[in-house]
Amino acid sequence: MYRILTAKIYFPVLLLLLCLTDLAILLNLPFLRPIFGFLYFTIIPGMVILHILKLDRIEFAKKFVLSIGLSVSFLMFGGLLVNSFYPFILKPVSLAPILVSFNIILLIMTFVAYKRNKDDFDIKNIFNFKLDFKDKSIPLLLFPILFPFMSIFGIYLMNTQGNNVILLAMLLLIMVYVILITLLHKVVPNQAYPIAILMISISLLFILPLRSNHIESQDINIEYFFFQQTLSNQHWDVSKFLCCYNACLSVGILPAIYQLLLNMNGEYIYKIAYNLIFAVTPLCLYVLFKRYVGELYAFLASFLFVSQHRYINIIYMLPRVEIALFSFALAMMVFFDDEIDKMNKKILFLILLFAVIISHYSTAYIFFIVLFLSWLITEIVRKRISLKKDLSTKILIVFFVLIFFWYGQVTEVPFTSGIRFFERTFINLGNFFIEESRSQGLKVLYGEGLTDLPNQIFVIVFYITNLVISIGSLSLIRRYKDSNFSVEYISMMLVFLAIILSMIALPYVSTGYSITKLYLQALVLLAPMIIIGSKTISKYIYPRSTSLIILLILIPQFICGTYLVYQVFGVPYSYAFNSEGYKYDMTYVHDQEVAASQWLGNYDNPELRIYTDCYGFKRLIGHGCGDMWRGAFKYDQESVFAENKSMRKGYIYLRYQNVVDGILIPKQSGIPFHQDIHNTSEYHIFLNDMIYSNGGAEIYLSMKR
Repeated sequence: MYRILTAKIYFPVLLLLLCLTDLAILLNLPFLRPIFGFLYFTIIPGMVILHILKLDRIEFAKKFVLSIGLSVSFLMFGGLLVNSFYPFILKPVSLAPILVSFNIILLIMTFVAYKRNKDDFDIKNIFNFKLDFKDKSIPLLLFPILFPFMSIFGIYLMNTQGNNVILLAMLLLIMVYVILITLLHKVVPNQAYPIAILMISISLLFILPLRSNHIESQDINIEYFFFQQTLSNQHWDVSKFLCCYNACLSVGILPAIYQLLLNMNGEYIYKIAYNLIFAVTPLCLYVLFKRYVGELYAFLASFLFVSQHRYINIIYMLPRVEIALFSFALAMMVFFDDEIDKMNKKILFLILLFAVIISHYSTAYIFFIVLFLSWLITEIVRKRISLKKDLSTKILIVFFVLIFFWYGQVTEVPFTSGIRFFERTFINLGNFFIEESRSQGLKVLYGEGLTDLPNQIFVIVFYITNLVISIGSLSLIRRYKDSNFSVEYISMMLVFLAIILSMIALPYVSTGYSITKLYLQALVLLAPMIIIGSKTISKYIYPRSTSLIILLILIPQFICGTYLVYQVFGVPYSYAFNSEGYKYDMTYVHDQEVAASQWLGNYDNPELRIYTDCYGFKRLIGHGCGDMWRGAFKYDQESVFAENKSMRKGYIYLRYQNVVDGILIPKQSGIPFHQDIHNTSEYHIFLNDMIYSNGGAEIYLSMKR
């Protein structure tokens, strides 16, 4: 079979797959269109790029993640290219221009790939994974494949019957599997580690997005609004909505392209497509880490990444950050790779670097700061010792130029916001000891206001984990000459630690940029320190106790990250396992709320203000009331129910919790269970003229009081 699949057959087969995908899209074949469309356009374009670069011989797992990362970049760059032909093409972001353009580009790319590989093509180099099961356990290899199925079936039972048994069993089995694969690592096939981390990642990322029929009431609703605007206008126009969100192609272009190609419900583009892409991120980390700490420990370090509550419960509500973090992880994997030749490393790194820039402004800024300060550190170190240097001044200059061009000239708003962020940070240095200058989320990490036992355990586990990471970092610095880590890796790691400390210490920094996003980005490099820290501690306890120490850290981290710690103590915190509680009331979006929002969007008077409580705002943006960006609906203190109960003439939108539970929350709090709660009846003087009701949401017309 290998002899049959020559270059003259292989590359035409890729084009044949493109034709079949086109056919499924044009005929709108149910089931086949979303599957073929997603798989082809999320894998094949990147694979063709790797063929052009003649990188067939690199490791299969590396090739797999690069194919996906480059394909996502291709969709964003290609979509931007087609969009730039406006107004010569009046509707550039529509199916015909996108599909035709992508076909032409892929045809040209495939032809170039064929020309470059026709003389030395070998199909064995493409599927170059080795299966060696001698004296190895096959069940440990295959068992993780069960996890995504348990996740989907468990969510189905939870949505239809309120039964969380399967979900809880899946989380328990994941913990048992991690323990077994650690203790029995001598009989574990090497192929089990990448498969396991990918399956665990997918199963965890599917839980909360599929829990509701709608996207959650968070930032994702604002992203969804801009995505729908691009689809509606059939053109991405950053000048129409001067907002940082709209400056990201991961918000304005990428989901619109997937919607056109797959013809899925727009909300499920985020729920399924985006999360499948982001689920590959831990596999990138596994590939990056294993050259430093080996395959088992690379798996465990990657498991630390997926065990974060930010990964499981928060990041899916920030699609733009998902794409940016994935591209960042790939960029780091390429940068520290020793298998790819120098020229191709630069090409891939620059592609992924620009993908980060156009995906999310804050992630790009942090990326640049890390590279710049790391370059500065290595330049200082080079004066004392001779060392190999991969990070050049040219890369930094190109990075800065791209950031300035994209955010300073093309989109403008994120660049202005970035300057304003640093300006406010310096202005607020005088408020160093003032508590209000730091974010609520950071206060939670301090343990402030957390009197419940599950919350206290959560914070303790967080600090223990980071204490071990710190010990590992210090140990690595002391003995860097005896390690496989380069000076540049260590310098980037130190910069991340310094940024985290600055967010804790400096006023305004933690309010201007969420430590939640930064921490996951930092773990892309810091995660292996949990291994080195555990090894350092084991030397003082028992030399062979490293694996046990790691498990004693990872398992509690996983229990806290999945919010199981709350479930154990009978606190219904996560709505993955409950249909009540703090998170359920805050973010779960009911069908009735969406219907009411859409009705209001269709029939409201744009001259009137819309009032809601602090958690109703984003429900309205994502599902019908996007006119807020034109000035008719503003999210400020006047638009949220004020504690003094004063309002101008306008509409009042009551969501599910307001109507069914009779609870209204004027002010949002970052501390769990410590909301400023009011009874809806307190606002009865405004709730006389009901104009809409569906049992789970209500709309009133309030006259000026």
